[in-house]
Amino acid sequence: MKWDFINHMQKVYDLLQMLEQEKKNRDYPFAWERVHATSCAQVGRLLAQKRGVDLELAALACSLHDIGRWYTGLQKDHALHGEDPVRRFLESYPLNEADKKKVIQAVIHHSEKEKVGGPLEEIVKDADILDCYFHGDAITKPYHVARLKKTMEELGLYS
Repeated sequence: MKWDFINHMQKVYDLLQMLEQEKKNRDYPFAWERVHATSCAQVGRLLAQKRGVDLELAALACSLHDIGRWYTGLQKDHALHGEDPVRRFLESYPLNEADKKKVIQAVIHHSEKEKVGGPLEEIVKDADILDCYFHGDAITKPYHVARLKKTMEELGLYS
C-alpha cells in the first residue's frame, strides 16, 4: 500500500477537530487523542519494521485504534465501538478488503491485551501499551506489564 502519512494524519486531525465541536463529556481530552494517535502510529511503524509487517498498514491501524473513544468519549468498550467508525474512515482508502479487515480487527481487539492476535493486532496492542507507558501512564495489570516488558526487551529498551 502506498500512501502519504502526513495526509493521513491530517485526515485524523480533521476528524478529531470535527468531533471536538460536539462538546460531550470525555474520559480523555482531544489533545491526548491527537498525541496518542500520532505517536502510536510511529511506534507501530517501528514495530512493523522489526517484525516484517507492512509499515503503512501498521501506522494506519495504530493511529485509528482509539477511534471508538473519539466518537463515544468513553473508555469503556471503546475498542468494540470503533468498528463502524473505522469502517467508514477506511472507505476512502485504496486498501484491498483483506487489509481493511486486518485494520478493523486490530481496532476492535486492541484492548484484549491478555490475548494473542494476528501480527497487526499485536503491533497495535504493543504500540498502545508502550506509548501509554512513555507518556507516564501507570502500567499495573499483570498482562499489561508482561506485554510492556516483552516489547521493551524486543526493542532493547528494558534492563
